[in-house]
Amino acid sequence: MPHTRISPTRLIAAVAAVAGVALLTLAPRAFVHPLRGRVVWLLQDLAAPVLTWLPGGPDQVLNTLLFIPVGATLALLLPRRAWLVAIMAGFVLSALVEIAQESIPGRVPDAGDVLWNTCGCAIGVIVATLVRAIGSGQRGR
Repeated sequence: MPHTRISPTRLIAAVAAVAGVALLTLAPRAFVHPLRGRVVWLLQDLAAPVLTWLPGGPDQVLNTLLFIPVGATLALLLPRRAWLVAIMAGFVLSALVEIAQESIPGRVPDAGDVLWNTCGCAIGVIVATLVRAIGSGQRGR
C-alpha cells in the first residue's frame, strides 16, 4: 500500500475544525452562551422555513452543523476509501466531548448529541467524498 503524504493545508483545516468543536463544547457555558445565542437567533429567524421540517430543534441542528467541518476535513486527511473511518472518528470525538462535559460546571452531557454530531460528521464526509470524486473525474478527462 503506497504511503500518502498529508497536505499541511488539510491538516491545519482538520486541527482548526477539532479546535473549534473543543472550544464550543468544552469551554465554560458563560463563555460560549453569547455566541450560541446569536447562532440560534440566526437559525430561528433566517432559516425558520427549513427548521420547521427538520427533526429536533435548534440544539440538534447546531450539533449537526458543528460537526460537518470535522467530517469533511477528516475525510480529506484519509484515503478516499476510508470514509467510514472518518465517520467513526467523529463519533469517538463526540462521545469524548460528552464524557468530558460531565466534569464541566454548567455543561449537560447528552447521548442524543452524539447522534446529531455523528450525523453532521457523516454529512461532511459525504460532501468531501463527492467533491473529491467530482474533482478526480474532472482530472481524468
